[in-house]
Amino acid sequence: MSLDPLLGTGRIQASGVMANPPASRGWLENRVILDHRRWTCREADVTWSAPAHVLILTRQGGTAETRINCAGETSYRGMDRPGSLSFVPANVVRDGNYRDADLVYTALWIDPDFTTRLGIRNETLPTLLNQRDAAIAAALQAFQEDHAAGVEVENGYVEHLTGFVLHRIAQRDRCKRRPKAYGRLSGAVLRRVEDFIAAHLAADISLRQLADIARLPVDTFARRFKASTGLAPYAFILEQRVRHAEVILRAGEMPIANVAARTGFCSQSHFSGTFKRLRGITPAAFARAVPES
Repeated sequence: MSLDPLLGTGRIQASGVMANPPASRGWLENRVILDHRRWTCREADVTWSAPAHVLILTRQGGTAETRINCAGETSYRGMDRPGSLSFVPANVVRDGNYRDADLVYTALWIDPDFTTRLGIRNETLPTLLNQRDAAIAAALQAFQEDHAAGVEVENGYVEHLTGFVLHRIAQRDRCKRRPKAYGRLSGAVLRRVEDFIAAHLAADISLRQLADIARLPVDTFARRFKASTGLAPYAFILEQRVRHAEVILRAGEMPIANVAARTGFCSQSHFSGTFKRLRGITPAAFARAVPES
């Protein structure tokens, strides 16, 4: 079984290899690809580069020793352990040596053109090697676990998650200083955005669409929207969908699957899981609890 990463080209010399086939899937015309696998070897020397950015999270296991050098500039010597997070920008050559590796990792491959569409300059993305970021790790783990559980993850969710991860990575390498305070959206702009969301709850609403309505770059819009509402755009959309679903459920005239479709959820399971997470009760239990008129 090959240890080759999902994308790119290079050279791998390894002994004692065991690698499970990747469990992978792409979204947004394969501009974002989720890859999950087990990777085991006694020793491996790897020289690799890929046309896409890659974010790698070690989920289980680790290595006895890891040595990595990227583009002759960023280097790491230590061990892989659960929670270790690396980000290698597109076309950066990675030279690595791994000893006694037995680990499970989740990787997110991101097309640089898609990064630009999100309003992020590729040149602002640093190389990170075996660092820690609890927020990124939790988001990537939840994404993989939802997919593995059969949840139908919609494009809007993937776009928002990818934007969050990339913005956070871009911020990590900047000078440490007092965070800039971002202003709120004007009342008129916020109403336009909220009216669009209300009118298109059943559709797959993208971050780019909302930013275009506000006539702002994607990253600026996302920050100002959260400053205005207290919620990130995708979280706000989910909240509005659940509120609309509550109105329909109270009427008691529509099956749960139809409510899910009417409120923009890609499946009944996605709807039920989101509803329970936000309200602490399943849609079916909520409907049963509504008093009869």
